[in-house]
Amino acid sequence: MEGVDPRVVSYSLLAVVVVGGTWAIRRMMDKFSVGAAKAKHRPLVDARVKDSDLEVAAKLALDNGDFEHAGRLYVRMGRDLEAARAYRQAKQYDQAADLFEQFKDFPAAAACYHRAGNSSAQLRMLQAAHDWAAAAELAEHTGDLSLAAELAQRAGNIEKTLVLLKKLGQVQAAAKLEAALYEQRHEWAPAAERWLIAQDPARALACLDNAGDQLGVAALLNRIGRKEEAAERYAKAQAFDEAAAIYEGLVAYRKAALNYQKAGNAERAIHCLSLEGDKLTVVKLRIANGQIDEALRVALSVGPAEAAFVEVSLLVLQMLQDKGDKATLSRTLLALLQAPLAEGDKVKYGRQALKVLIELGDFVRARQALTRLLPLAPADSELAVFLHSVAAALPAQSVPDIVAAAPAVPIPHLRAPSLANPKARADRPVGLKRTNEYTQVPPPHVLNESTLDVIGQNTDAESGWPSGVPLALSSRYGDLERLGQGGNGVVFRATDKLLGRMVVLKFMLEGSMPSDMQRKYFLREVKLAAQMNHPNIVQIYDMGESGGVLWYAMEFVSGKPLTAHLVYGTPVSDTKWLLDVLDQFCAALDHAHAYGLIHRDIKPDNVLIADNGSVKLLDFGLARVRDEGFGELSVLAGTPYYMAPEQLDGSNVDHRCDIYALGVVVFRMFTGYLPYSEGNVFVAHAVEAIPDPRRLNKNLDERAVAVINRAMAKRPADRYASCKALAADVKAALA
Repeated sequence: MEGVDPRVVSYSLLAVVVVGGTWAIRRMMDKFSVGAAKAKHRPLVDARVKDSDLEVAAKLALDNGDFEHAGRLYVRMGRDLEAARAYRQAKQYDQAADLFEQFKDFPAAAACYHRAGNSSAQLRMLQAAHDWAAAAELAEHTGDLSLAAELAQRAGNIEKTLVLLKKLGQVQAAAKLEAALYEQRHEWAPAAERWLIAQDPARALACLDNAGDQLGVAALLNRIGRKEEAAERYAKAQAFDEAAAIYEGLVAYRKAALNYQKAGNAERAIHCLSLEGDKLTVVKLRIANGQIDEALRVALSVGPAEAAFVEVSLLVLQMLQDKGDKATLSRTLLALLQAPLAEGDKVKYGRQALKVLIELGDFVRARQALTRLLPLAPADSELAVFLHSVAAALPAQSVPDIVAAAPAVPIPHLRAPSLANPKARADRPVGLKRTNEYTQVPPPHVLNESTLDVIGQNTDAESGWPSGVPLALSSRYGDLERLGQGGNGVVFRATDKLLGRMVVLKFMLEGSMPSDMQRKYFLREVKLAAQMNHPNIVQIYDMGESGGVLWYAMEFVSGKPLTAHLVYGTPVSDTKWLLDVLDQFCAALDHAHAYGLIHRDIKPDNVLIADNGSVKLLDFGLARVRDEGFGELSVLAGTPYYMAPEQLDGSNVDHRCDIYALGVVVFRMFTGYLPYSEGNVFVAHAVEAIPDPRRLNKNLDERAVAVINRAMAKRPADRYASCKALAADVKAALA
């Protein structure tokens, strides 16, 4: 090495040799001195052992550094802890660790196993001592990362645990741990993300719920296949387009249409309603959007056997009159003559048909209209006079045979209408109209044409019994008089000859629904109503099946429907009468609800005010036992002007849907108007604010508004729990 003084190198080497030699000599001297001490004192120790004085012998061994011998002596005495300590001083770590473990001094045992190089035993002792942190470090050092992660988690070292889990590639386990950590901090959004990585969607949903993230909940529900729940959540978050799209995919077209309407997507709503087959609503929406030609196209496709035929036809009449299309107008009017209408309406549309057909010169079809109208004209009535005058004006070949064969009636002198059978009509109660007070509901099922021509419309000439009504019932009932048609049957007033009382008979008719379904509804209506034994609910007397026709007999009540007592645009001024009617009405409903029955079609037409002032609740035809499970059929039941939001969107309903409808009735009694009567009534009930009744009746105060708002709350949970509570608040509001 150039530049280095050789003397420096020599001196350095000499120093190393001197120091090393000195250390070696000292070690030899110490060893010699210890050995000498042991040799010097070993006879003393052995003597004490010989005298069985082991404790003194062990102490002498310790004092003289003979720790291994002392350990053996302590073992002989059964004093394991002192033996372990002696072995530890003697650096006999395996023996010391074993004795420490037996004495359950796990930390000391772990330290000895560490000195002995026994890592597995050391790890076992650290775990036994619950020294999780040190155990985790040792497990990681030995390469057991899985155990290290578990031990670190026990030690509460989450960060360390996450690092180890990620090293192991256990992403889900790491995500679960992180999610729990975020939950502790109430950081719900990142917690939800981690639960998703951990493939625990239930926990993720709970976190999103806690965060109030309705859209996030909806998206996750949709992602994991819980489609219907997802749609409900989207609708709740007012993401109506997303809700509608899911419902459409589920083939729940009515719900899809309702949500599309709420989203302002009228075309898509119409598309879904078309798929649902709800042509009536499609027509109404087309008209509301000014799409008259398209509305007419859909409306004219509705056949006489379809449920919406009558209502659609009435809309068609207005559109055709506006367009001046007399040819199509005449065909629509003729079709209405075959529909289930009250006689007065048939006469009205028949007259109009005759006028249009004569203007068009279509005398053949005018003759058809005459044929339909003639059975409705009592002898010598104004209608008979009119029909004969029309017949006289038609060409001879176009006059119906029945008219041509009839004696001529002097046209210039129109006589006042008279009763064809005064005796049979003399006891008709005042106010009882031929359009049945018991069932004022626009019929949800249109009867087929053959049935309309037969049952109850004509009388058998030989027996005098209404055609189509089972003749077997003539031995029990007599003096049948057709009152009208209800939701699923034809209604007659009759005399029970056996018991000598007047009754109402109702017969089930075949309609557009499958016969077994209609029979199910009819029987259900009877059985549910028969369970009711209450002075304010119409009583069922008897029921049966004859000649394939289902029928039942119920109490006859002389009176008028509540509708007849409500003047449009005028509030009810007689407070005492209003409260009396409402008390009885509510008592009937609460009684039904106590049986677990829901009426589902509460409206003034289904409340009869008897001549003696008593109130009778009618028509449980749409009622349903809770949880009976009629499913989507429930969407179709009810009257839109009085239906609760949950009925309109197809949700499950309970007795509070009746309370909502009752609130609408009270609104009408307070103001003279319906809360929603124009535009899209379905959407109005579902989302629009409740109108302030004080705008229509300035005499109402805040208490009346509070009653309406609570009864008609959009959420069932916010409504009255019982009808009785509603009636009490109305009484307080009007006090």
